[in-house]
Parts: sequence; C-alpha cells; structure tokens
Amino acid sequence: MAAKRILMCRPTHFELKYSINPWMDMRRGVNRQKAMQQWEALRQGIEAAGAQVSVMEAEGADNLPDMVFAANAAVVKGNKAYLANFAHPERKGERYFYEQWFTQNGYECVGDLDIPFEGAGDALWGGSGYRTLFVGVGPRTDVRALKDITTKLDDGSSWKAIGCRLVDPRFYHIDTAFCPLNDQTAIVYPYAFDHITQHNMRNETDLIPVSEKDASSFACNAVVVGKTVLMHQQKSDELANKLEKIGFSVKYLDMSEFIKSGGSAKCCTLAI
Repeated sequence: MAAKRILMCRPTHFELKYSINPWMDMRRGVNRQKAMQQWEALRQGIEAAGAQVSVMEAEGADNLPDMVFAANAAVVKGNKAYLANFAHPERKGERYFYEQWFTQNGYECVGDLDIPFEGAGDALWGGSGYRTLFVGVGPRTDVRALKDITTKLDDGSSWKAIGCRLVDPRFYHIDTAFCPLNDQTAIVYPYAFDHITQHNMRNETDLIPVSEKDASSFACNAVVVGKTVLMHQQKSDELANKLEKIGFSVKYLDMSEFIKSGGSAKCCTLAI
C-alpha cells in the first residue's frame, strides 16, 4: 500500500485577527514562533509515522491567517479536489491559493460557489473500505453539498456521502468531534451530533466514545497514520489506553497555539 500523502500549509501568517468560532478569544494572542515550532513538530511526527508530507507556502496570503488549517481546503478523491466554499468572508480568499496548488499538482478542481462547504474539516472518509464520506452539516457546511460532492467526485466506484448534523457550537466542523482510525473504527464525541446522526454513524463504523473532557482538548482532531494517532496532549490517558488496547500507539503533541483558533493536529493537515 502506498504511503499516505498529506498536505500542510506553513503557518507564516498565522495569528488571531478575528473571531468566527467559540474558541477564538481576541484577547489571547498567538505566539507565532511557538506556533511554527508546534507545526514543525507535527510535520516531523507525521513523517516519522510513515506518511509523505507536501508543504504549501502561504506566499501572498498575508491577510489569511487561518490558511494553516489545510484540512478546510478541499476533500480529495483520486485526482479530483472538491474545493471549499468558506462560510465566513474572512476565509473566502483561501480558496484561490489552494486551487492554484491543486491545479499545479495535477488535480482537477471542482466545487460550487453557491454552497457553503469547508473541505475535509467537514468531510471524512471512513466505514467499510473507506467508502463512506461522513459530511458534517450545520455550522459551516450546507446539506446541499452532499448531492453536489457525490455527483462531482463520482469516479464510477461504489461510495456514498452521509450527512452528520452538528449541534454543539464548540464542535463546528466534523473533524473536531469525529475521527476514523481505520475503515472499521472511529473515535467520536457523540453529543456533538444529533440523535439521528449518532444512529447513522453506528450503522457505518464501530464507535469509541470520547469524554467531553477529552473532546474539549481536541482529542478527535487527530491525525492517523497507520497505527499511529497524533493528537494534542490530553488531561488524562483514558483515551490513549483504550486505543493502545486495540493496537494503536498515541503520540501526544502540543498544539496549544492552534487551539486558540479552534483547531489542532487534524485541522493542520489534508489527506491527498
């Protein structure tokens, strides 16, 4: 099996310039030097786990501090990238730079500028054979995106997209509350989703529930490479112990500067 490929964007212009989610407190400034060190430790950790990392430079994107959160750029299937259409005006400019990168790297870019959708922050592959795309709907992504993604990423293979309604404002993207570990099992903070979604998720994959304490430390915003799970350091080892019992190894990282903007390890990465 080919090594996992991951796109990351260097946090050259990362700072707190506005507030568009409950985590963003303008009184808490970002230490950019520390953020760069944390980002670099994540990149090195991903590569040490066996994935290939492509780094995108944020040249010309001085006024787009959140471009470091590459997860939101697009959702990728094969050589097609379904680009984000950001819900907030503060982030809309990111699409131009990501479209450039994908085009230059041989991807066909698709999407819809009338439908709010925030990339793999709200669209995660999981379930049997990774044939289910779990799409977070509500805060940032419109339910209309499901049909459009299914049509425009159609490659003749058998897969489906299911809508997962987010109901807690702290968990505004699906990747803040749900993380497929492989094609059989995922970790989830159940109460980020409505009851119907919880039921539908259980029909697609085995679920390991995460406590509110761990969820609020962004435990679900983890990067999985093979049997390695990279996540922000947790207040307890409860989840790590559960994961180690089923064969995973948890690597803790300090993502505190990015959490100030409402993101952690997974938000900084996009599987390509």
